[in-house]
Amino acid sequence: MGLRIRFLGFWILLGCGTASWAVRVSVSAGSIQVVRGGSALLPCSFRTTAPLDRLNIIWTVAPSSDPGRPQQVLSYQGGQVVESMSGFTGRAAFAFPPTASATLLLNNTRGSDSGRYQCSVINPPDNQLPNIGVVQLTVFVPPSGPRCWREGDPGEGDGLRFACSVGDGVPRPTFTWEKIPADTRRPLVTTYEDDRRALLTLHNVTSAASGLYRCTASNMLGSATCALELHIHLPVDGATSLVVGIALLLAMGTVLLALLALVLWLHHRSLRKQREGKDDDDDDEESHNEIRMDSFSLGRLMLAKGGPPPARPLWVFTSTTAPNATFAHREWRATPAPPHGPPRDGEEEEVEPLPAPGPFPRPTGFLV
Repeated sequence: MGLRIRFLGFWILLGCGTASWAVRVSVSAGSIQVVRGGSALLPCSFRTTAPLDRLNIIWTVAPSSDPGRPQQVLSYQGGQVVESMSGFTGRAAFAFPPTASATLLLNNTRGSDSGRYQCSVINPPDNQLPNIGVVQLTVFVPPSGPRCWREGDPGEGDGLRFACSVGDGVPRPTFTWEKIPADTRRPLVTTYEDDRRALLTLHNVTSAASGLYRCTASNMLGSATCALELHIHLPVDGATSLVVGIALLLAMGTVLLALLALVLWLHHRSLRKQREGKDDDDDDEESHNEIRMDSFSLGRLMLAKGGPPPARPLWVFTSTTAPNATFAHREWRATPAPPHGPPRDGEEEEVEPLPAPGPFPRPTGFLV
């Protein structure tokens, strides 16, 4: 009986000594959420009975985007804080002196910061096995601008598919497709290919499917949209294409004929104007060179030139020679102006008759 009591006391003492040699790590919250761009406080506290000369604290993270590649965030070794050469440089720090608390402060958070963080504390000669605390960090990110594209030939009777995807978005964005203007006869069904991509499939499309299709990605932080415009190309059969071709040919021929008629009309009009201008010039010349016939007789012909010159030439034609030859004798006679002034418009000037001419010497030539 006494032997059993002694043995039990030995194990109790051994257990107490082992407990005094272990480092105890605790976290006050196992999950932390923060909006992108904010600051996150990851709690981690520890208790140890050994001196802190050899205290060692290491923060690591397994990113949510790639859990198989953990990264070191921050560490405390040999009394100094050591930053890791990673994307956390300049953004990670101990919120308090490491000898009092291992709590991590992460500033200017990014979407890639989301992951599973581990706080490891070792303080020899306490238990050499590290005691670990785990904190899950989630960084909320609004949906980034989505990208829309179309797959398939937009012909009548064919099928096509619209896709919409985002690069960022935490929590997982929800996608909604809508048609503008809305088509109540054909409800739109959105299917998800993955967390950040949604599809819209249209079967046996017709001309009524033409319009604007808009995709909206949204979560608790906001929403973003993109859009595609659809035009359905109607097939044209042989007869219809022939009719359309003939109609186009006739229309082009009509236009060409109209242009030709216009050119001919303009040309004719230009010629007529030129002809009228020439006739006007001839009329003016004739008006300036008008010759009036004052008297005519078998024996002589007197011609007088219009106008009131002070000395008017008179031409006397005789037929004393052969009938086919006509000779002229030129006389000059000053005719005084009538007392009543120059003749009025429309009146002919009176010419004093000359005495009958006597026989003229035979001319040596004839007047042309």
